[in-house]
Amino acid sequence: MCGRFENKVTLESILDILIKEGLDAEIFQDEPEKKPAKVNIPPGSRIISISKPEKKHLVRNVNWGIKFSDSSPLIFNSRIETIKEKKFWWNLLNKNRAVIPMTAFYEWKKEKTGKQPYRIFLPGQDIFYVPALYHKKEENIFASLVTTSPNKFIKQVHHRMPVIFDLKSAANFLSADVKDATEMCRPYSDKKKMEMEAVDL
Repeated sequence: MCGRFENKVTLESILDILIKEGLDAEIFQDEPEKKPAKVNIPPGSRIISISKPEKKHLVRNVNWGIKFSDSSPLIFNSRIETIKEKKFWWNLLNKNRAVIPMTAFYEWKKEKTGKQPYRIFLPGQDIFYVPALYHKKEENIFASLVTTSPNKFIKQVHHRMPVIFDLKSAANFLSADVKDATEMCRPYSDKKKMEMEAVDL
């Protein structure tokens, strides 16, 4: 699962990262933005996304969570297993694909003293990218993160985890056909290092 995350980078710094890697990109600023939260970001927040609707990568702020009506739940995570099975979600993966930059995410582990939040990050990598689906409603864009089964590291704190890409894999995900993009959505390799630290939130 991914119910809270951290992103200490800005639209401008993400644009610089993409351009330095030789990717054609631009910022789409649809409205004056308040400064988004950087730590312990909850569903419903405005978050940075990268999509590739055509040839150019688009960096913009979107809403975290898809809500189809006032009475429907906020879908801020989408299971890759459901995406494979349900036509609506498969079509979103096919046509409305994005990645969300993060510097860490949080999980809560049940301990004797209660639930302890942990900040989970990739040592040596300042930023990573989580795939997402987005849904347009009028002029607004709403995104849901793609989750998968946990690797061995995450299994000690939760039964789900976000799919995690480096920049190269994120760019490949945005350009791949839908079948290849789906196959990329798997648990983070146990051969790659992850770390976590207890935090106060």
